[in-house]
Amino acid sequence: MKFMGIGKKAALLLGACAVAAILGLSTGYAAEAQEETGCGGWKLGSELDVLPYAMGGYYGSGFMGRDGWKFRYVIARSPTPSFLVTNGFKDKRTDAYALLADRFIGAGRRNLEGFWIGGGGEYWRNRIRTDTSPVYAHYQNYMLTAGGGYVWKFSRHFYLNPWVGSHFVVANRRDIPVSGKIYQQPVFTPEASIKLGFTF
Repeated sequence: MKFMGIGKKAALLLGACAVAAILGLSTGYAAEAQEETGCGGWKLGSELDVLPYAMGGYYGSGFMGRDGWKFRYVIARSPTPSFLVTNGFKDKRTDAYALLADRFIGAGRRNLEGFWIGGGGEYWRNRIRTDTSPVYAHYQNYMLTAGGGYVWKFSRHFYLNPWVGSHFVVANRRDIPVSGKIYQQPVFTPEASIKLGFTF
């Protein structure tokens, strides 16, 4: 029932991200309309992130991009490294669902390469347990995320994308009861990794 009560916050968060993406796209078109002719131009692709797989999880992402803008969805699962988990707790895992918009900067932006910055909204489903109990506590958080990176194309269809990002809790509780203890979900979670991308 708690989750159903939070649903409106999630809808507002994702709605705001979608509006920002649409406004950004229209601004990009207005600024660069003179440079492009024809009716094509959209690029489609997918990315795989190294870190979740290295941690025993998974990651999938699809995107569409044009005129220096890239719009992505992400579905991922990743255990949290032990050094990012409070003492007395273990086996934290997060399932993340995200809608994100990236803006490329520089001469290669129309080809979706070079430096980029971006952000969006995420929904996290988490689980965690104490050192002394096998019983998991489950909880959810709604996040805002921001980051940046660099896309380096090494062939027509494939590229590497090293990146860094930050995730911030914006909704739902952070004090989580876990087998008689209280786990404090951090407000801020850093992340860095490398993605392998494919453009159709």
